[in-house]
Amino acid sequence: MKHGRVLKYAQITALVGAASGALCMLAAGTGHAPGGDDRPPCRMVPSRNSILLPPHEFNWLEDEDATSNVCGEVPEGKWIRKPSGSRDLFVYADGPSGSGRFWTITIGIAKAGSPKPARGFCFTASTVGRRTLQKYNVSPLPWLDDVDGDGKAEFVLWDSFPLRADASMAEYGLTAWVYRFDSRNSLVMDWNLSRQLARELAASYRSPLDGASTGLLSLRSDAAAALTLFADDRCSPNQGSNREQSQ
Repeated sequence: MKHGRVLKYAQITALVGAASGALCMLAAGTGHAPGGDDRPPCRMVPSRNSILLPPHEFNWLEDEDATSNVCGEVPEGKWIRKPSGSRDLFVYADGPSGSGRFWTITIGIAKAGSPKPARGFCFTASTVGRRTLQKYNVSPLPWLDDVDGDGKAEFVLWDSFPLRADASMAEYGLTAWVYRFDSRNSLVMDWNLSRQLARELAASYRSPLDGASTGLLSLRSDAAAALTLFADDRCSPNQGSNREQSQ
């Protein structure tokens, strides 16, 4: 990843923290998307709720600083592929790198059975929150997974959120946003499945961790509480995040 992108990331926390994530649209997606109520904001906030796929090519999402990188250039044999109804979803996750555990993610889509995708998008992400999680029942983290077991894969965006004001790199939690292939041209947030993964992550944060310091245990407790609030639909994850991403 470009050094310049890492600097931008560290300075404005555009991909980790309050504006976390890298995907999607004004559409509500699957499940209840809070908004317009008096619930407190969640610590984790997706930057977009759905994404409109380009018709014929690969493009970087609009806010990405990727002038020297070509989206869609994936090494031979590196695509991970899973079926999603009449289409196949593809992902290439390049990372993690650096102290912020940065990733460059390429998502592709094609008709079922096609040898490789001809269109999709690229973005950057961070899993720095895994520092506080440490142990999880799935490794490596899957970016494509059939989360609900219906035979159709979803895209899983692993993301990080701050556990303290002005959080250091050691003070982030890990969360995940689940996006379902909704039509020929869009991926849409599945709020129910995102809450399901949040609940699983909260349970992992509450599990014993041998040798953990008092400070780390406090961070893990805060992460579990924040994830549980979101999983139970008792906070709003959309305050300031409803943006449409078109290609």
